[in-house]
Amino acid sequence: MKPLFKGLHGFRRADGTLGLRNRVIVLAAADNVNPLARAIAAAVPGSTFIPATFGRGQLGADLEVTLRTQANLACHPNVYGALIVSFEPASSERIAERTKGPGRRVHELSLLQAGGHAAALASGTATVSRMVEHAASQKAEPMSASELVIGLECGGSDATSGLVSNPAVGLVSDVLIAAGATTVYSEPVELIGCEPMLDARSSPDVSAAIRQSIARYRQIALDAGVDLVGINPTADNLAGGLTTIEEKSMGALAKTGTAPIQGVLEYGARPAHPGLWLMDAPAGAVENLTALSAGGCHAILFSSGSVNPSGSAVAPTLKVCANPLSCRSMAEHIDVDLSAVLLGQASMDWAKEELLINLDTVLKGGDTKADILGYTETRISRFGLSV
Repeated sequence: MKPLFKGLHGFRRADGTLGLRNRVIVLAAADNVNPLARAIAAAVPGSTFIPATFGRGQLGADLEVTLRTQANLACHPNVYGALIVSFEPASSERIAERTKGPGRRVHELSLLQAGGHAAALASGTATVSRMVEHAASQKAEPMSASELVIGLECGGSDATSGLVSNPAVGLVSDVLIAAGATTVYSEPVELIGCEPMLDARSSPDVSAAIRQSIARYRQIALDAGVDLVGINPTADNLAGGLTTIEEKSMGALAKTGTAPIQGVLEYGARPAHPGLWLMDAPAGAVENLTALSAGGCHAILFSSGSVNPSGSAVAPTLKVCANPLSCRSMAEHIDVDLSAVLLGQASMDWAKEELLINLDTVLKGGDTKADILGYTETRISRFGLSV
């Protein structure tokens, strides 16, 4: 590949991975301590608050997904260290034990044990302040493009997504994989109708797993009385000219490029080796970005027609758009404007290079529009009911 990623540096973690950022996060173990975790992060400049949506009353596989995702966020390559905040110690312990490893900087804080908000706030602020100070002293070291894990996302899709921005992301994915890197896409529900094309890029076992994942999401919709085949249930997609889920799926698949698909990952799970992977996660943008982030993605390329503003709190998220109207009206949310291709003023080769240049800037420390505007949310998907 061209030397776009020349001079890339990362922060070495205890497990051997390298992170592009050196974040310190304050992660709430359950929703009842979000106020405390938020207050600690607000008190320490340079730290990041990661909320919990539930965390109590969850059972079985639903609980396991939540705990795995929280643990993987706490030990994300872009994270130097984490403070896990809980009401009682057991809630933080069950997350922390999933992050255990030599050199992991994961601390716990219990509101109950501390004796209330004021004492817990003081203790947590001191812990996080020390981590931020230590993180600032860590030196980055050279990093190869082959060590990158990049997420591929689309949302607020329209006709321009399928024509330009998704294919441009696919071209970049192919470049990254050719350099030995890893890319991860998701949203199996938005692959309905593309099964034969996915079969052609997969081994029989992987193909069967992909089909099973797609079928499961279609069945979820059927159980709710909605047959997704032949329709498009989202208003913004319809307004953007996508009339069926199959049309949307063709555009969504374009962002994966042409590489063989290595396998299907569970929600928030890490890829076992380089290449292109599918993650089994729902289509909602914030839930999806959370899953990709927990999967270890250093950064995420997010193609959008109407420009969904969402970004990840731990993985810088670049918004890519080729809709000329959106590029004017939503310019403050867009990192890469590819509308020149749609207007016939530039080629797809130009689009690929433009996207690579912008990705290179972010990989080397540049802020995305979502980072600047604070559009960085975290929500873990639910796969069961609370009791």
